[in-house]
Amino acid sequence: MKSMVWVVTTTVCIGWYTPLFGQTQYATPDTAYVRAVEKAFTSLKQGACRACLREYQRAFAISQKSAMSLLRAASCAYQCGPLEQAKTYLRKATSIDFWASEDIWNNPKEYPELAILRQSSLVKTFQNYIDQQKIAEGRNPTLERELKQIFVEDQRPRLQLDTIGKQYGFKSAQAQPIWEQMRQADSMNLPKIERIIRQYGYPGKRLVGEQQNETAWLVIQHAPLAVQENYLPLLQEAAAQGQLAKASVALTVDRIRVRNGQKQLYGSQVHNDANGQPIGFEPIDDEVNVDKRRAEVGLPPLATYAKHWGFEYKIPSN
Repeated sequence: MKSMVWVVTTTVCIGWYTPLFGQTQYATPDTAYVRAVEKAFTSLKQGACRACLREYQRAFAISQKSAMSLLRAASCAYQCGPLEQAKTYLRKATSIDFWASEDIWNNPKEYPELAILRQSSLVKTFQNYIDQQKIAEGRNPTLERELKQIFVEDQRPRLQLDTIGKQYGFKSAQAQPIWEQMRQADSMNLPKIERIIRQYGYPGKRLVGEQQNETAWLVIQHAPLAVQENYLPLLQEAAAQGQLAKASVALTVDRIRVRNGQKQLYGSQVHNDANGQPIGFEPIDDEVNVDKRRAEVGLPPLATYAKHWGFEYKIPSN
């Protein structure tokens, strides 16, 4: 199998919390509440913090179930000066839904109205509130942050290589320095993940949440064959316990089989041309039933996956 760039893209859904200019759902259908939060948000965008606070207070007298509105109210309070009130709103937001609160906070493009908070002295306060909620659920926020940084280091050169490779070719002179950066990143990340595994076992959903539970797998997926074979039983156990996606483990199974000269089971490993461009799949065992196996682990049909790589595919009839 020729070299393949593995770039992870994450789609995040935060329930009824919606982007800045498209809110159509609210914590309650009460018309007085909806009218108040809309007026409050308009005032926030206009920099009228006192009017903003006044309207949010009216809304919260009816319902305090929206982490997004509480975060926006905290932004209004910070602008007006009552720091303790801003802290109160932040604490309430994180206690209602710390996952949504953290996601909103970490999406400045979709929620620019919180910029003043993200640049304020309340950043650490907000993080402490988030950490308290995570710890109460048995999660390890310190480990989450370490894994998040490892994920960034893993993906940074791959994102660069994906861009350069598509423009100049994955084996071009322009791409070679990035390949080296990727190898260096992998060699530095693997010992970190192995240390984490020795200390905690596999860092799965229960310990580090939905967003970071696949970071350790990703580093192992980019590791040498012997490392992948060594950790495969651990990955399979984590998936069986619901701590890691079965689809991810399927990709590791395929990669190990292809590296050992065997046919893959799920069709996840692509074959590249001389320029590093994907042109098809590595040989697949029992290919007529590949989509059935893919569905069992939560993977989309192989024809859909092929389009992601830029080529067409049809399962053989027999």
